[in-house]
Amino acid sequence: MAKKTHKKTTTRKKKNTTSWKSLVAFLVVMLIVGFVKTFADENSAPAPQPQVEGLEKVIIPEGTSNEIVNYEGFTVYFNRDTHIPNCTVYELTIGEAQATGKRIDNFQQDTSVEGCPTLDDYKYSGYDRGHLVPAGDMKWSTQAMNDCFYLTNMLPQKQALNSGAWNQLEQKVRNWAIRDSALIIVTGPILSKYDWDTTIGDTRVVVPSSMYKAILAPHTTPMRAIAFVYPNKKAEGSLADHAVSIDHIENITGLDLFSSLPDDIEPQIESTCDFKQWNASRPKNKKKSNK
Repeated sequence: MAKKTHKKTTTRKKKNTTSWKSLVAFLVVMLIVGFVKTFADENSAPAPQPQVEGLEKVIIPEGTSNEIVNYEGFTVYFNRDTHIPNCTVYELTIGEAQATGKRIDNFQQDTSVEGCPTLDDYKYSGYDRGHLVPAGDMKWSTQAMNDCFYLTNMLPQKQALNSGAWNQLEQKVRNWAIRDSALIIVTGPILSKYDWDTTIGDTRVVVPSSMYKAILAPHTTPMRAIAFVYPNKKAEGSLADHAVSIDHIENITGLDLFSSLPDDIEPQIESTCDFKQWNASRPKNKKKSNK
């Protein structure tokens, strides 16, 4: 019996030793797996995105007349010498793009802004009061809708462009905002040295020969941007024919758009113009520079 007892005790010790070794091995494996996963997560995490508020800042060339006017939902950089904006800027979110509020055609002068045109300046001028921030993007707020009808948000625009290709672009932008969750949009005139001689009304509101819209998708991965330029007349060609890079807009206007973009990603974002990728229902994460 003693021998049997001794054999049982020995067997039990072997089992306990094996279990202890298995537990240690399991813990070591789990520690290694956890370390590898943590390391992979840290290295695969996307780079922190810039704040939207900073991306809405536009730097105007030194010496240019400029008054920053903050309205509900958008900002106007107004030029009292040309009596039109240097540019406008705002963020358009998916909820705002889908809003269904009513349009209120309440065109009015903003008497608090020096150099703002009057309603009479546009009468019989042959030009529409062309919105830079469109009423269709301001349906989410009655105040924003009213504010976008101030003449500080207008420039003289040919009716053929205003109701044609430009309107189609504005509708496209709303669709892109829904697709990409939010967009930052900068719109403004492109003035040649000859444009200063073409004015309307007693205020002498300058008529630009062309205008642009620059668009940034700040929440996509990678971040993307594109711009469009149209002459102030009936547009020829498709939307793709008018696509340009952000760099192109900055070169011809002197503005610094999306000025808080980090230096390590700004060149790629602002030099790229890939309309096919941008216009896709779900753009692929690729890089291509055409301009």
